[in-house]
Amino acid sequence: MQDLVTTPARREEFARRELWDDTTLAGQVAALAQRRPDAVAVTDESGHRCSYAELASAAGRLAAGFHDQGIETGDVVSVQLPNWYEAAVVAVAIQSIGAVINPLLPNYRARELTHVFTTARPAAIVTPGDYRGFDHLHLVADVSDATGVRPRRLVVRPSGEDRADVSLDQLLDGPAVPLTAAGGPAEAVSELIFTSGTEASPKAILHTEQTTNFSVRVAFSDLGLSAHDVVWMPSPVGHSTGFNYGLRFALYHGLPLVLQDRWDPTAALDLVASAGASYTLAATTFLQDLVEEAQRQARTLPRLRRFGCGGAPVPAELVDAATDVGIGVLRLYGSTEVLVGTWNRPGSPGEQRRHTDGVPMTDVEIETRDADGRRCQGEPGEIFVRGPNTCAGFYADPDRTAATFDAEGWVRSGDLGVIDGDGALRVSGRKKEIIIRGGINIAPREIEDLIVAWPEVERAAVVGLPDARLGERSCACVVLRAEHSLTFEDMVGRLRDAGLATFKLPEQLVVLDALPTTASGKVQKHEIVRQLSTSVPAR
Repeated sequence: MQDLVTTPARREEFARRELWDDTTLAGQVAALAQRRPDAVAVTDESGHRCSYAELASAAGRLAAGFHDQGIETGDVVSVQLPNWYEAAVVAVAIQSIGAVINPLLPNYRARELTHVFTTARPAAIVTPGDYRGFDHLHLVADVSDATGVRPRRLVVRPSGEDRADVSLDQLLDGPAVPLTAAGGPAEAVSELIFTSGTEASPKAILHTEQTTNFSVRVAFSDLGLSAHDVVWMPSPVGHSTGFNYGLRFALYHGLPLVLQDRWDPTAALDLVASAGASYTLAATTFLQDLVEEAQRQARTLPRLRRFGCGGAPVPAELVDAATDVGIGVLRLYGSTEVLVGTWNRPGSPGEQRRHTDGVPMTDVEIETRDADGRRCQGEPGEIFVRGPNTCAGFYADPDRTAATFDAEGWVRSGDLGVIDGDGALRVSGRKKEIIIRGGINIAPREIEDLIVAWPEVERAAVVGLPDARLGERSCACVVLRAEHSLTFEDMVGRLRDAGLATFKLPEQLVVLDALPTTASGKVQKHEIVRQLSTSVPAR
C-alpha cells in the first residue's frame, strides 16, 4: 500500500522542511532500549510492567515469530486487543517487519469484523482468547467461514483449549532477536484504521510512519511535554485516539505508558494519582466521570495538566469543574483522517480553553468554507485541514478518496465550525448525521438498514439525543405497519443477533405515527429531535 493523495511536490516540501523524516516506532523503541534500557515503558492494570529493554526484546522475538508464520512486509495484521501491555509488544513487532497494523476495538462483533475481513483481507489477526466472557476465537472462525478470508490466528492470554494457530507465548519462547525497523520505509503505509462509524460502511484510513510520527512530535512540542511526563491512556488502543495519542505517543518519546483497560472512575482516580500521570487524550465521558469522582472523594490531581479532550462537546462548565480538581483540560478537534488538527495549549487564554477547540497545530492549516467553496473566516462553514498530519487516503475506496482530498492537499471533514479572529476553531455541528456516544462514532444508517428490514417496520430513523454523561445517546424511531408492535427488548435482541456491537445498540425506542420529511421525502432528523425533547414518550 502506498500514499494515494500526497503529491510529489508536497512530499518534497515536507522532507525539505524536516516535517517528515525516516524515524519509525520500532526504531525509536530500539534506540530507547539502548539509551535507557531500564526506563519503564508500559504498565497495565493486570500488573504487567516492562522496561524499554524488555519491550524491545519481546518485540524482536515476536517479529521473528511473525516471519516464521509467513507474515511479510505490506501484509495487514488486524489487532483486536484490549488495553494490555501485549498490545504494545504486538504493535512494535508488526511495524518492525514493515507489515501494516490494523487496530480494532475489542467490542467489534460479527458485523464489524466481516467488513474488516472483506475490505482489508488481513494475513493475520491477534485477539484475546476469552475476554469479558466473549469467545473471540469463535468469532474469528465464524467470520472466516462467512467471508472465505482465513488469516493466521494469534491468541494473547489464552484460556483453556483455545483454538488458535499459535499463542503469543509460543512465539515469545523463541531465541533472542534484536529489534530492528528495517522491514519498511517510513513513507510506506504502516497503519490501516477503520473509522468508528462516521458512515454505514466505515472507511479504511491509511497512515504512514511519517504522518503519524509528525503528529506525535508536534503534539509533544506544542503541549510543552518533557521526558518527565507520564502518559495515562483509558481510551481503547483499538481506536486511533488510544493507539496514536496513547501507545504511539508514549513509546515514540520514551515516556511511561499507563494503560487502563476497564473503565471505572474510582480505579482511574487511584491510577492517575499513583502513576503521577500528566497527559492523556480521552473523550468527554472519561473526563466527566473522573471529575465527578474527584469531587466525591474531595481529591485533586495536580499533575494531570494536559487532558486533551474531544470527540464530543466539552461544556465550559466541565472545563471549570476540572480546573477546580487540578485537571487542565485542553479541548481539541481531530479525526482519524487528520489525527489532531487543532488543540488548545497550556498557555491558551482561559476563555479560549473554555469555549473553543483550540488553534491549529504547528505546520497544520485549518480553514472553513461556505457552500460555494469560499473561505469564510468568522462565519460557519465546513472545516478543511491540510498538513503533514493528514492521512494517505482510503484503502480500496477511490470514490470517497476523490471526494475527500483535493489536489492541493486539503481534506474535507464534513464537520461545521467557525474560526475566530485569534485563529481558534469552534466546532458547531456535523454535516454527517453521526452520533457521538462517549467519544465513539455511531452511524445511524447502519442501524436503520437493519431495523427497516423487519416485517413490522415501515420506516425507521436513528437519532442522537443529548446525554449529560455520554454527550449523546442513540434513539430508534420507528413507524410500524398496521396492527404490529415492537418492544425495546425485542429490538435490542434482534440487533444483537444481527451481530451489531453493543455500543451501537439504541438506548431508547420511540414509536411514531409518521416521520417528518421534506417535500422530496428526506427525513428531517432535527425535527424528530425537537419533538422528542418535548412530548413524545419512549416505548
